[in-house]
Parts: sequence; C-alpha cells; structure tokens
Amino acid sequence: MPIDDNFIKKAMLEYKASRSVITFKEINNHLSKYIYNYPRKVFGTCHETALDFYLYYIERIENILLKYNETEAKFITWFTYTLRNSYLNYIDSKKRKEKYKKTEVSMDAPLCEREALTLHDVLYDTKKYSDDFINFINESYNSDNDNNIEEISLKIFNYIESEFSNRDSLIFFIHNLELFINFITMPLMKFFNIDYEEAYSIIEKARATYIHKYNDIIKLQDSIAKINLKISEYKSKGLWTVHLASKKQNRINKLQAIKLNVPHSFIAKLFDTSVNAITKILNKIKKDLKKNFILLNLK
Repeated sequence: MPIDDNFIKKAMLEYKASRSVITFKEINNHLSKYIYNYPRKVFGTCHETALDFYLYYIERIENILLKYNETEAKFITWFTYTLRNSYLNYIDSKKRKEKYKKTEVSMDAPLCEREALTLHDVLYDTKKYSDDFINFINESYNSDNDNNIEEISLKIFNYIESEFSNRDSLIFFIHNLELFINFITMPLMKFFNIDYEEAYSIIEKARATYIHKYNDIIKLQDSIAKINLKISEYKSKGLWTVHLASKKQNRINKLQAIKLNVPHSFIAKLFDTSVNAITKILNKIKKDLKKNFILLNLK
C-alpha cells in the first residue's frame, strides 16, 4: 500500500500538536504494510525476519516520528531513510545477541552467521572483495574491519565527487554499488532529475544484476567455515592438515573471485553510452585513486 503524502503529513502535524492516541493509531495503520514490506523488498528477507523487524521498529516508531520536520520533499523519502538505518541497527543488534550465544571459533575467512542470512549480510560481509582498488586501499590503511571500510567508502565518495564530473562520479559509484549505496540516492536524483522512488528503482535494478551470486557466496562461506572446524579438530588430534589448508585456500580464492560490481553493460544502458566509454571512465578514476587518494589520506 503506497503512502499518501498529503494524508501522512497532515496526520503527523496533528499528532505532534495533540499527541492524540487515535491519530497515532491511524498513522501506524497507514505505515504498517510499508514497514513490513521494506526489508522483504530491499534485503530479500523471509516473512519471519520481516515480522521481527516490524515489531522492532514499531517499538521505536513514536520517538522516530517525533523527529520528523515537514519539508517540500515527500514523506516517504525521509521515512525510508529511517527504515534503512533502523534495519541496519536491527541486524547489528541481532548479530551481537547471536555472538554471545555461540562458542567463539577462530576463523580467518569471512563467515556469514546462519541466523542472519539476508542479501545485505552476505554482500556487506564480502564487499571488501568488490574491486581490486578497494583491496589496495584496505591494505594501505592496514584495515580489515567493516567500520573502517564504511569510513573509507565515505572518504572515497567525497574525494571522487570533488575531483570528477557528476556523470563520471555516478558511474563509478553505481559500478561499486555496495560500497556507496548509502550515498548515491541524491546524486541519482539530481543527475537524472528524478524523484526518490525512481532513484530507488534504479538502485534496486542495479543490485539485481548480482543477486544471483548470493547463493554461491553462502555456499563458499559455509564450506570455509566447515573446513576451519575440521582443521581445528585435526590439530587437536595431532593429525596432518596440509590437504585441508589447500582445500580451504581454494575456497577462499573462489570467494574472492566473485565480483559484486554492477556490470558495465547495465551502466552503459543507463547513461546511454558505450561499454567502452564506461570502462575508460572507471579505469581513469581507479588509476587516480591509486595515485592520489592514498597519498592524500595517509599523511
């Protein structure tokens, strides 16, 4: 059910002024389906996870709604932003709870927890493999944790926007979508002169180009985890593990070979240009990053 912008803005104004229980109920009823469907549509979650997130969000919705200040932009723009942030917080909270429930096992390969297998989790855990230049930057920062990857992504975003044209920057951001997905909605809206829903649709279509790799990533991560456990078991018994280490490295190589980039052909069609032109733009920006960005940020 779409959100009626006029209705919801009027109801929000009334509720903030009166704190009416009836109005608050009307607002919740109007937003409920959108809240439930959001993680299913965006992150590919199952019914149980979507329902769990719905309950998580509803517990906090009053405090969230009271922060809304009406603007000319549609309510859905602001509301979807709050849903995304809340969903990521929900996932982090869920992971922390699961971590304390389980016996810690040392694993030096990426592993996606079985209790949170959504598309976002898998891509988020493996996005450091999305492109060679990210590996290069990651090594230069001597960083291998997700928080620093997010920080680096923002720095790269700001640097590229300051050094390259809007079109070239946006091409690079879309190609490396998972790294810049939190930042590109407004650039899309401005460049193509479209509204939030249309920009969001472009992001979804771009993401759909590599969703099919989801199962391959999960299988490899599970396989690596099982090999790690077997290596630990063999070592405790004093058994030979060289063959297992070789098998594990083979799986890691396959995992790292999976590219999570949006294809050049998709971007070329979006910008009505040739694949060759897209390749040249991406190579130009990557070359500049390797030459200048590292030096600027390591001083």
